[in-house]
Amino acid sequence: MTAKLYLYLPIKISRIIILGLLSCIVLSGCVLRTLTINSEPSGAKVYLDDELIGETPVTTTFTYYGTRKIIVEKTDHEGRLLYERKIIYEKIKPPFYQIVPLDFFSELILPIKLKDEHHFAYQLEPLKQRPKEEVQKEVMENAEELRERLKTPVIR
Repeated sequence: MTAKLYLYLPIKISRIIILGLLSCIVLSGCVLRTLTINSEPSGAKVYLDDELIGETPVTTTFTYYGTRKIIVEKTDHEGRLLYERKIIYEKIKPPFYQIVPLDFFSELILPIKLKDEHHFAYQLEPLKQRPKEEVQKEVMENAEELRERLKTPVIR
């Protein structure tokens, strides 16, 4: 009878350990990182690291901290700019619980869900209209420069 008990005990302990590990995995915490971008006027297209994420106000999730390139532009239905395009490099700093070695506990061990939210708002300036004569002069100069480039042979 005692021999059966000695054989049964390691199986029971291993089951308890496996159940404990599975419950830790299921109940383990994680960090939800979100980035919310708003603009005045709203409805501007937002690019995060040169990838379109939507129109303001827009919220997206992210994985890594650091400097992110944000482009905000408002166009009409034909794609012409209505406001000056803004290109911003925002440094997103991690909270204290996301710094090594604390991030191990906040991501894997703590049985709670943590939220890390970052909000940015931008004021778009109306597009400055240049005089028609100035635009025509610039186009003519570019055309002359291109004509000169075409005259010179390309050596390979």
